[in-house]
Amino acid sequence: MIKLDALLNNGQPPKEIFVTGTDTDVGKTYISVKLLEAFNQQGYSTVGIKPVASGCELLEGELINDDATQLRLASSLVVAQSILNPIRYQPPIAPHIAAQESNQSLSIELLNQRCNQALALDVDVKIIEGVGGWLVPLNHDEKMSDWVVEKKWPVILVVALKLGCLNHTLLTISALEQAKVPVLGWIANTIGPNMPYYRDNIKTLQAMIDAPCLK
Repeated sequence: MIKLDALLNNGQPPKEIFVTGTDTDVGKTYISVKLLEAFNQQGYSTVGIKPVASGCELLEGELINDDATQLRLASSLVVAQSILNPIRYQPPIAPHIAAQESNQSLSIELLNQRCNQALALDVDVKIIEGVGGWLVPLNHDEKMSDWVVEKKWPVILVVALKLGCLNHTLLTISALEQAKVPVLGWIANTIGPNMPYYRDNIKTLQAMIDAPCLK
């Protein structure tokens, strides 16, 4: 169970929460869905947003991303997929490269334009799932993290429990701190068979990270 109490301020959740990870394929969508479900159970209205997605499947002429679909289904507000996941690419590659392959330009300006409708939705909590890790590029000059800093969104970090997670986690926490981004907490996610000494790894991270472990 995710510790929602640690996310509340005077009984109220943040209006927006950005979910990032220590890498790609660390369980950001799984955790984002769990967050949506937990807030739903507490009576809050929610919506899950996936601003950018690569690795989409072409179905009946429309690019569909499975992660975005999961977020949409877990949201309490019924919203069209095109609103919740406005930027989609078919190749399962880095978004800025996928954009270049499609002769498009991915930028903060484009994110603001395409995500405006989703971000204006009137709900208690918006869970915004990133793509890849914290410093994934949008183009040669901008990163997804720059957009989060501009928006002043607090962050939850998803940590994949695997060999190397200590280094990946501490590097990401350091980057978040340098960017002066509020870190609401971090979540240890088991992505495969239990790693050796996984409890010891969690204890190490708890001792070295000021933000709370939420699960």
